[in-house]
Amino acid sequence: MAFFGRKFTKLTEKWIPVSKSVSCYDAKRLAKDIEKESTVSETDVIAVLSAIPKVMTRYLAEGHSVKLDGIGSFFLTFECKKTGVDTPEEVSMDQVTNVKVQFRPTMKAGVGSQKGKRINTLIADDIEWTYLPSAKGDTYEGDAGEDEGTNNGQGGTDNGGGGFAG
Repeated sequence: MAFFGRKFTKLTEKWIPVSKSVSCYDAKRLAKDIEKESTVSETDVIAVLSAIPKVMTRYLAEGHSVKLDGIGSFFLTFECKKTGVDTPEEVSMDQVTNVKVQFRPTMKAGVGSQKGKRINTLIADDIEWTYLPSAKGDTYEGDAGEDEGTNNGQGGTDNGGGGFAG
């Protein structure tokens, strides 16, 4: 079961749903569950998960993208100064202001009511959404609150990230 809350956005002056997480699982929890699904020990899973950032960093620095089947692909992008240059010969890395790692989830063809659409493979086909009230009540855009997350006018999330530290 997945959860949502409600948030007022100043941009549209309307209420919208925002996804909510009840907790954040770390690498140790992931390793325990992977151990149950495979023949690999929890210790071995943690060792592999701990190596992923180092290896992926090296691959990305060497100009490769990294695809994890069923999860998605990671690749480098960057932001540039707002002003461009007049000729191709003037283009240089001096124009870059920020380097980022971009993630593109693996997609699959939709079925049933989703036929003709591309669906993210990490989203369960039978996901059920339940309203989860916040301890602070419904929120307004701009409210600071760790449990309410972000909104870009298209819905939002409070889902936190987690590293591979065990």
